[in-house]
Amino acid sequence: MLAGTAGFAAAEVALSGYAEIGILATDGGAAGTITQFHQDVEVTFTMSGETDGGLSFGAAIDLDETNVAAGDDSGTTVFVSGSFGKVTMGDTDGALDWAVADAGSLTSMGDDHTTHVAYFSANGLDGSHDGQVVRYEYAMGDFGVAVSYEQANNGNAAVVAGVTADDNVGIGATYSMDMSGTALKFGLGYQAGAITNSPANNGPDGLAGTPDDVAAVVLNGDVWGASVSAEMANGFAAKLGYTSTQPDTAGALSTDRTGLGLTYTTGALSMHVNYGDVDTGVAATSFDSYGLAVNYDLGGGAVVMAGYGSDVAAAAGNQAQYSIGLGLSF
Repeated sequence: MLAGTAGFAAAEVALSGYAEIGILATDGGAAGTITQFHQDVEVTFTMSGETDGGLSFGAAIDLDETNVAAGDDSGTTVFVSGSFGKVTMGDTDGALDWAVADAGSLTSMGDDHTTHVAYFSANGLDGSHDGQVVRYEYAMGDFGVAVSYEQANNGNAAVVAGVTADDNVGIGATYSMDMSGTALKFGLGYQAGAITNSPANNGPDGLAGTPDDVAAVVLNGDVWGASVSAEMANGFAAKLGYTSTQPDTAGALSTDRTGLGLTYTTGALSMHVNYGDVDTGVAATSFDSYGLAVNYDLGGGAVVMAGYGSDVAAAAGNQAQYSIGLGLSF
C-alpha cells in the first residue's frame, strides 16, 4: 500500500481564524438610537493539493456557517484547476460579479460601509436562488474570461402565475494593464436569469401566516455591468462601476445602479469612502446613500476598524449605522 501511494502529492490543510470585538450602533428611525456590544468569531479551513499530472484542487469551509441544506453551499467552495482553466463550485461569485468590481474596500465590524441601501455590490442576479454557483474561468495573459451557472431551486424551479424562475447564466471578462505606474483593471459582464424568485412563505421559519412571509412572485430578466479600477503608487485607489437590470415582464421597472469608491493608504492608516445611486426612473423608488471606513493596522493581525453607513433601511428613512472596534486575524 505504501509503495502504491509513494507518487501521490502531499495535500495541505490550513486553519485560520478571525474575531471581532467592539460596539455597533443604529441611529434613526422610530426606535431612536440603539447601541450594543458586538463580538464575532469565524474559523476557516482551507485544503489544497496537486496531482502528479499538475492538476490542482482545493476546498474551503467557513465554520461560522451552519445548517447546510441539500444542494446548498452554506459557506463552502470546492475548486479544480489546471492548464484548462479553473472550475469553482459553491459560495462563489457569478461571472458578472467576478468581472465587475464593487465599490467597497477595507473592513468594518458591521460591514456598515458596504450595507447601506444603494451600495454598489455588482452582484448581478447572484443569490436570487440558493447561492450555489458553479463558475469556469480562464486567463490569457492580461485577459480573463468566465462563465457561471446557478440553478433555480436545485433544478426544481418555482412556477408562480405561469412564470417559471429561470436559471442564472452569466459571462464576464477582465483586462488588466499598467499605465505609468497606475494599475488599471477593466471589467465587463452579463447575466440572465431570475431577478426575483420568491415562492410564498419562504421566510426564515417557512410557516404560513407569520410576519416574515412574502408574496409569491417570480420575475425574470437580465443585467449587464461594467467597471474600471485604478491603483496608484501614491496610495490612492479608485473604483467606478455601473449595472443596468432589465425585467422581462412588461411594465416592471428597470434599475440602473452606479457606484464610486475611493481609498487612501498611508503607512498603517487607510481611509475609504463609497457612494451608490439607484435609479428606477421613478422618484419614489430611486435613492442614494454612502459609506465610510477607517482602518489602522496595529501589526500582528490586529486592526482598529471604524465604519459608517448613511442609510441601512430604506423603509425606516435615514437610518444610519456605525461601528468601532478591533478586527483580529489568526
